[in-house]
Amino acid sequence: MPNQPVQVYIVDDEPSVCTAYARLVRSARMQPRTFASVEDFLSAEFSDENACVVSDVMFPGRSGLELPALLERAGHALPVIFVTGHDTPEARERAQRLGAAGYFRKPVDDQALLDA
Repeated sequence: MPNQPVQVYIVDDEPSVCTAYARLVRSARMQPRTFASVEDFLSAEFSDENACVVSDVMFPGRSGLELPALLERAGHALPVIFVTGHDTPEARERAQRLGAAGYFRKPVDDQALLDA
């Protein structure tokens, strides 16, 4: 069976951010799927295999910081990389406690995000 490309689930309520991240992910030969909210992502079918999540922190509904616990509760083991335009020491500390695979301030350095 051939290697499957990495699936990157992008969760951000800004359509332009989703488009930019999806383009970046495709340029690195990975497969993006975009979602406008934490709820949209959690209600979709997705695989844990060869995949990760890139999520904004702030949403009108659930916070992106809730994702690791919600995924774990649902039996999923996906690394979560957080991005935010509203960086605070508290959010950084919470992301770290939650085991974030990465934490970046917007605008994100493209290569740093791909490396994560």
